Amino acid sequence: MAKRSDRDILVRKAEAAVILRKRQARNDFWAYCLYMDTSFFVRRPFLKLIADAFTRVFLSYSNDTIYRLAVSMPPRAGKSYITSLFISWMFGRFPEESVMRNTCADPLYNKLSYDTRDIVRSRKYREVFPEIKLKPDKQNVHGWSLEGARQVSYFGAGKDGTVIGFGASMLAVTDDLYKSLEDALSDNNNEKTWVWKQGTHDSRIEGSCCSIDIGTRWSATDVLGRMEESRDGKYYDEIIRVPALDENDRSFCEDVHTTEYYHELRRETEDSIWMAEYMQEPYEAKGLLFPKSELKRFRRADMRGRIPDGRIGATDVADEGDDNFSSPFADVFGDQLFITDVLFTKDAVEITAPRLAQMIIDIRPDRLRIESNNGGKIFANDVRRLVKENDSYSNCIIQACPTTKNKQTRILMKSGWIKEHCRFLDESEYEKGSDYWWFMKWLTSYKKEGGNAHDDAPDSMTILAEFFDSLNGNIKGEHDISGIFGR
Repeated sequence: MAKRSDRDILVRKAEAAVILRKRQARNDFWAYCLYMDTSFFVRRPFLKLIADAFTRVFLSYSNDTIYRLAVSMPPRAGKSYITSLFISWMFGRFPEESVMRNTCADPLYNKLSYDTRDIVRSRKYREVFPEIKLKPDKQNVHGWSLEGARQVSYFGAGKDGTVIGFGASMLAVTDDLYKSLEDALSDNNNEKTWVWKQGTHDSRIEGSCCSIDIGTRWSATDVLGRMEESRDGKYYDEIIRVPALDENDRSFCEDVHTTEYYHELRRETEDSIWMAEYMQEPYEAKGLLFPKSELKRFRRADMRGRIPDGRIGATDVADEGDDNFSSPFADVFGDQLFITDVLFTKDAVEITAPRLAQMIIDIRPDRLRIESNNGGKIFANDVRRLVKENDSYSNCIIQACPTTKNKQTRILMKSGWIKEHCRFLDESEYEKGSDYWWFMKWLTSYKKEGGNAHDDAPDSMTILAEFFDSLNGNIKGEHDISGIFGR
C-alpha cells in the first residue's frame, strides 16, 4: 500500500506541474513557446530575444498603445514559426480581435495561414486556451475566424494581392515582402512594393493595432530600410537584427547551422548577398567607407571614473543651404578618441553659433578647430564672443583653420585612422532622431566611390583626426595660446 501511495503522490505532483506549465503558458509567451514545442525552443535560446520583444508588443496593445517592431534574422532561424505562435497566443488573450499578415506571394501567405490555423486547432493549444474555437463555417486559409470574433480573425495576402473589407485591430504583420536580393534591388519592383505597403497594407490598420515587420535587410531602400529612416528614424520602437556570425565569427545558433557551415557558405556566396541575407547588412554596405560593422563602439559607463588626457572638437560649418553643420567632440585617451557629443543640424548660423557656444560651455573642451572655408572664420569669431560673454571661466582654444586639399581625398586618406583610433557611442546610448543619430546615419552611409548627397559627418571626423595629429599630444595647450584670438 505504501508503494501505491508513493506512486499516487508522484502522479499528483506530475499533474500539478503540468497544470502550472499550462498556467504559465497562458500568461507568459516564452513559457507558451516552450510548452508548445519544448525541443525546438530549448535548442534555440536566441529566440527568447524575439519572444521578449513580442511580449513588449503584447503589453503595449494591452495598454492601448501602438508598438512597432522590426525583426531581421538569417534564413531557417524560426522567425515565421515564432510569429505564428505569437499570433495564436494573442488570439488566446484577445479572441475578438483581428490580425493581418502579408507576405511576398500568395503561396507563402497560404502556408503561414495554414500553419497558424493548425496551431489553434492543435490539442496542446486547447490545453492552454480551451475556450478558443474556430468558427465551423469560417476556416478558409484566405481568411478564418474564431468564435466571438467581431470580424475575420486572420487574413492577408501575397504582395500585390487584394485585401478588401477587412481591418487589423490587434496585429499587422509583414513577413518577408521580398523573395531575393534581385527582387529588393529592382527599382521598379521596390517602388511597387513600397506603394503596396503604404496603400493596401497600411490602409487596413485600425486604432491601436501594433505592427511587426519581419524580413531580410536587403537594401537601404527596401521597405524595412525606408521604414527605419521614416519620421526622423522614430517609426520603429524597436529593431532587432541577428547576424549569422557573431562578433567572434561563431554561428549565432549551432542548431540552425554550424559555424563551419556558415564559414563555407560565406566563401561560396557573393559578398553582397552574404552580407544582406545572412549578416543583415544592406547591400549598399559593401561600398561604404564607414560601415557600422567596422566602427569601434563604447558605452558611457565604460568611461566612468576615467580621466581623459583632454577633450577636443572639430566643426564643419555648413557650406550650402542643404548641408549639415557637423561638430563632433571627443575625450582623448592616448591615441584613442571617444566621440562623446555631437552637434549635427541643418539650422542656420544664427542658431548654430549660440548652440555650439553653449556646447563649449557645457562640455568644456580644451581645443576646438573650426574649418574657416566659406565664412568659417567669421563664424569662429562669433562663437568665441558668445563663449566669452556667457562663461568667463572657459579656457577653450578655438582655432579657425582653412582646408585646401580635395575633400574626398582627405576623407579617404583619414578613413583608416578614424576606424582604428575613434570610438563611437553604442547605438543604445543615443535616441533615434537625435543629433548623434543623424551624424552616425550620414557617417555610416558615406560611399567610397563618391556621389554622396552629404559628406558633412565624415568631413568633420576628418577635420577632427587631422586636428588631433597636428597637436602632437599637446591637447590642453598649456604652452600654446595660438588660435585663442584666431589666425
